[in-house]
Amino acid sequence: MSGPRVETEYWRLLEPWLARAAGYARSILRDRHAAEDAVQQAALRGFERFADFDAARPFKGWWFAILRNCCLDALRRSRVRAAIPLDGHEPAAPVGPAPEWEALADGMERLSPEHREILRLRYFGELSYRELAEALAIPPGTVMSRLHLARHSLAEQLRKEER
Repeated sequence: MSGPRVETEYWRLLEPWLARAAGYARSILRDRHAAEDAVQQAALRGFERFADFDAARPFKGWWFAILRNCCLDALRRSRVRAAIPLDGHEPAAPVGPAPEWEALADGMERLSPEHREILRLRYFGELSYRELAEALAIPPGTVMSRLHLARHSLAEQLRKEER
């Protein structure tokens, strides 16, 4: 499976999800440039693996799983770089998000990784339950229960923030 038709088909399937992908990647990486890099890396990685894509399954879920892995790789690389400053100086503190997003970001960070990830995919990626099951490689029933519990956990975290 190669050639211009395959490339055209891949980009036809991918293009509608790029804006959502950027928001999703930014929700994980908290940096616009790092998110753009991760989306580009995922687009390339997806193209390289497009021959393995099963057209009977949701493309969006398949591609967001690739994007998720690229974001996690970027997080690991950034943590390694942050731990070893090249010039011996501490890096400048990043400019934080707007105050209304800080409570949400803090609440999300206190969730379990599973809850945090399913909420990001659902609300930043706008994945359906079927697509969530595909992206996370879990049964649809688990998607429903995990999403329900994640919403309640986040609401509890936000209530704690208000106090």
